[in-house]
Amino acid sequence: MMKTPLCLVTCLLASSAAFAQNADIFGHLLPAQKHTRVFGQEIAYYDMGTAKADEPVLVLLHGYGSQADVDFGPSLPLLEKQYRVIALDQIGAGQSAKPLIAYRVQTYVEFLAEFLRTQGITHFDLLGESLGGWTAAAYAQQSLTSGSTLPKPSRLILEDAAGFSAPETGFSPSAGIHLSVSTVGEVVTGLRAVFYNKSLITEDVARRRFITKLAANDGLVTSTFSSNPAVRSEALGEKASSITIPTLVIWGAQDTTVPIAMGRAYAKTIPQAKLVTIDESGHVPSLEQPQRFVKAVEDFLAGK
Repeated sequence: MMKTPLCLVTCLLASSAAFAQNADIFGHLLPAQKHTRVFGQEIAYYDMGTAKADEPVLVLLHGYGSQADVDFGPSLPLLEKQYRVIALDQIGAGQSAKPLIAYRVQTYVEFLAEFLRTQGITHFDLLGESLGGWTAAAYAQQSLTSGSTLPKPSRLILEDAAGFSAPETGFSPSAGIHLSVSTVGEVVTGLRAVFYNKSLITEDVARRRFITKLAANDGLVTSTFSSNPAVRSEALGEKASSITIPTLVIWGAQDTTVPIAMGRAYAKTIPQAKLVTIDESGHVPSLEQPQRFVKAVEDFLAGK
């Protein structure tokens, strides 16, 4: 029997280890994602940390045209120290399946509900960023409706959430940030739209984001969502007043993508909501200011 050269074995092991790891856009390593099937479609997700006795799981939903390790990558290692954290690549995003359907908020709501059922998760807090926040708010509102069979979250966290329709918010449900992936330069344009501190957008960061965006292959998904007329009717507005669980509305103080007026509208309409702003942060505090973001989340979940 011919022996395999030691150097080849070493190279193969190193290659396997590399493929078993993921990284955020700053290059910090993350564990390998897990995979499950929801409505027959593959869903990729991170499952990190351990829930203490009787404590809920913290479920995270990323934003439009993004994925879990982009929006939450720097915050995940901090959150897992205190909680069991599950961060999904939502249907149509990241490494999850991308069926050819007309995506809308209700699509994400129903996939979230089925994911929770397939994983047997009944005791959880729900956190969503941007479109993920819109989905989280819509999910909470529906789950708390009389007669609903959806698994109900204990608490809700809305991070720079889209989806509140009111004149004072100055935001259209069909509005989107620059999501082109045709060049690295256009990726930089997109990152500059969501970051406050532009110096964080280095050449390496832009390259990593370009790679993840190309690998996601989600251009058709974002196009179908932004052009779907049904999305306009899904904005919450006064329906958010039926969200009766403790809610944290957390916002980047310098968010120019979804204006702080929307955060104030959410906080004013949801009866048990508290608004916290994160200074020196644009649209994604969990990415740009992970320490401050996680501190605000921990304080809220600890009842402070």
